[in-house]
Amino acid sequence: MLNIIGSFFLQFLKPLGFVVLLLFITLFLIKKKPKTAICFVLISLVIIFVLGNPFFSTFVTRSMEWRYMPSQSYAQADAILILAEGTLPANTPRQRVELEGQADRALYAAQLYHKGLAPVVIVSCSFSRASSTKTFLMELGVPEDAILVQSGSSNMRSDVRMATEVITTNNYENILLVTSALQMDRAMFLFKDSDFKVVPAPTDYKVTLRDWEAFTVVDWKAILTNLMPTTSALDQTFNVLWEYVGLAFYRVRSLF
Repeated sequence: MLNIIGSFFLQFLKPLGFVVLLLFITLFLIKKKPKTAICFVLISLVIIFVLGNPFFSTFVTRSMEWRYMPSQSYAQADAILILAEGTLPANTPRQRVELEGQADRALYAAQLYHKGLAPVVIVSCSFSRASSTKTFLMELGVPEDAILVQSGSSNMRSDVRMATEVITTNNYENILLVTSALQMDRAMFLFKDSDFKVVPAPTDYKVTLRDWEAFTVVDWKAILTNLMPTTSALDQTFNVLWEYVGLAFYRVRSLF
């Protein structure tokens, strides 16, 4: 029940949901408080224009993603841990497990496994993702007996807690942590007090070096063609701000 309530209110914290809420309230203020209504409309426009601007989205995304960069030579580890997302189960009419952008995590984990960097892949995720992620890893050539799954988590904090139990039970001391670059800083913070060594192996970058170089060059054609907000930029900006808020929350919570 608490999850349903939380999910309901979360809709209105997202930029688009918040703007819709403001505009809905504005409808009841137009006649009695026109100045307030105008302010609400202006706030809505600023939120959409700024947070949905591709240049702003690129800037804030890089500020979080590039805190951890992938290594060209990882040391041998005891296990690869994936905070799994991005796989869709083969429910009708799908013919196989299908993929979203975050499935890069499983792809990268399989690549690290085949390089011989660890003998085991630990999949940590919600129940709905567990089976499809395991199936996808097996399709990529990872043996079933080399995959450990914990599927009871509902958020990153429980992901880390339950994955830690698996790691401790098996006496693993060196872990390669695979997750999206955007979430790596928050994940590493949650592992900071662990009794084992965690090495970040980020993937699923939204901003590449070429993107950033194009962003920092004054090109009036690019500026004019990317002036208006887009839904993809709005979603990406929200995801980054969510990471900043989540990281700040965990830092404050760790003080008490």
